[in-house]
Amino acid sequence: MKRATQIMARLPKIGITKSFSFDHPRLAASIVVVMSFIGMFLGSGMTNSYGIFEEEYENIYSNKNSGKSSISSAIAIGSVHVSVNYLFTTIAGAVCERLGMGLTTFLGGLLLGIGHFAAGFCTKVWQLVLTQGVLAGAGVGTVFIVVSTIPTSWFSKNQGFLIGVVHSGSGVGGLVLAPLTRFLINKYSLAGALKILGIFLLSGITLVSLGMATKPDELVDQEEEENIDRIPSVDSASDCKVSTLAKKRMSVRSFGVRDVHSTGGVLRSQEFWYLNIAVMLAEAAFYVVLFFLPVYAIGIGLTSEQGALIAGVANGATIIGRITIGYIADLSGNINMFFITHLLVTLSCFFLWFPAKSFMIMMIFACVFGLFAGSLTPMVPLCSVTLFGQNGLANNVGLLGIGMVLTTSAAPVIARVFYEKLGQNGAGYGTVALFCGGVYFVATLSILALRICVSRKPWVKI
Repeated sequence: MKRATQIMARLPKIGITKSFSFDHPRLAASIVVVMSFIGMFLGSGMTNSYGIFEEEYENIYSNKNSGKSSISSAIAIGSVHVSVNYLFTTIAGAVCERLGMGLTTFLGGLLLGIGHFAAGFCTKVWQLVLTQGVLAGAGVGTVFIVVSTIPTSWFSKNQGFLIGVVHSGSGVGGLVLAPLTRFLINKYSLAGALKILGIFLLSGITLVSLGMATKPDELVDQEEEENIDRIPSVDSASDCKVSTLAKKRMSVRSFGVRDVHSTGGVLRSQEFWYLNIAVMLAEAAFYVVLFFLPVYAIGIGLTSEQGALIAGVANGATIIGRITIGYIADLSGNINMFFITHLLVTLSCFFLWFPAKSFMIMMIFACVFGLFAGSLTPMVPLCSVTLFGQNGLANNVGLLGIGMVLTTSAAPVIARVFYEKLGQNGAGYGTVALFCGGVYFVATLSILALRICVSRKPWVKI
């Protein structure tokens, strides 16, 4: 173990050099934000575009032509891709602490590119599960944990807005990469498209890795001293009736607990578990909705073109939502906004999606869902900073990915069972909507418990 640690310590730390970022902090911060946006565009944007591949795999490996009623094995590719994605957010969070942000990002791009390129040679479902499922999923998770957390170290103000801008890259990626993938498949076949995308993703993430670097400790210490000087007294925070644990962790920019300096300390805090339950449920429901919107639309009598448009609108709405919700969170508090958005998503599933029988209602639901549900990914690092501070952010966010491995792999399969087993008479479509609404409802209750745990005062900015 000691030998492995020494070897990792000798590896080059790819990314903006410390001297450059110290001499030009504003330029370095801008580079980090832009590269993080591109990384989100390529990594998570590719996952958001997976529905194009799902359609192709269903056509190739579906059991419908053979007369069998069993669930298509092709669903395993996307399910494994998403679950491994979150597994590697946990692994990569720890790797970042040892290898640095730049090298970790490069390794993620390597896995993502090789996964898609190798999938171009596959002819069996199990081969695609290993390549586009495991390898590509690991690459997306590794890149995601870096680009979703690193910008917060550079900015003490307007973090919500900037993180929202970065995370909007996944929505933009879904809008751009989905039609690009369809064009490549039509022109070069499925195998050719996968190989081209593999080379494209590896090249793009390699470029992104050169712009990844955390803020130098000297600049952080200088900024902390300036912020502390602006605070009249620590007693002013006592007006907020926060929990005993939160009081111990009060800091300049967060309600974070100062005595939590280790992974064990984070895992022992009840705040972490409330946040973990909420995130792993909400993220699973989010992907189920995105995967099933086109199918649901066709099931209620709409055309495939209308279903594709509804899914595209939902992806587009996430772009607006992640930026605007992030900006509002800077004013109202991260955890407060986290609760409000998911309460609205829950209500939209029950009262818009479930009774929807027309194109117009489905479009309204897609707009509402994308606007508010899309705020989940930027809210995760922001809420983690609020609760536990900036130090170890990548590792703390990575810990939240453990539960998501289970929920994101199980939820699409459960929804597929509802759809295929009950969908013949129309009941399955409504069951999927109720299933997602129920999952979001439990997640919202967990966020409410987190909010009460931190402060029982309703108007406190948290």
